[in-house]
Amino acid sequence: MKDTHDGSRKKVNTKQKIIESAIIMFSEYGYYRVSTRDIANAVHIKSASLYSHFASKDDILTSIYDLYKEKMGKVLPDLDELYKLAETAPPFEVLTKTNFFFEPEDQEIMDRVVTIAAVESRTDKRSEEFLKECIFSLPINFTAKLLERMLELGRIEPLDIDAFVVLLANFCFSAAIRNFTVDPITMEDWMKGTSLLYQMVKPTGK
Repeated sequence: MKDTHDGSRKKVNTKQKIIESAIIMFSEYGYYRVSTRDIANAVHIKSASLYSHFASKDDILTSIYDLYKEKMGKVLPDLDELYKLAETAPPFEVLTKTNFFFEPEDQEIMDRVVTIAAVESRTDKRSEEFLKECIFSLPINFTAKLLERMLELGRIEPLDIDAFVVLLANFCFSAAIRNFTVDPITMEDWMKGTSLLYQMVKPTGK
């Protein structure tokens, strides 16, 4: 008996390949320089087959951003657990636990998504909103809330939280973009950079 799930699995795999190929091509050549035919050729399917998975190239870009958000949602730390940890653990330890990492096999592809959004945000509103939500607003909605909680608990000395999260967001954004230059940043250097930023948050000793 033929496995009735074979077709659906093959369709999912093809859709995934289309998205991954589009991410690589958009990040290397630019969204407007890549056609759906180029993507189909990279996946070794006919252009008509691509349209059974996506309505348009625009639809592919939307799916790329959705993929990033989905994977980010799976690796973000639990803020409520960090609130609880902030009551007793050193502030530096608490802040280091806000770092999140994609799976090693996903990291490069996710960095490429940020690169695509950075370039396309100049003309594409959706790309602009993606950067705001996933890169620049994340420290405000996550790390800033944690810092505010530690201030309320008297665990850290007063600091300019807004300025701090801007520095953090810009560092993380720059690191992702830099990975596609002649001098990419290593994970070790990224950790050192965030550690230096976290050391700016001074504990009160309480």
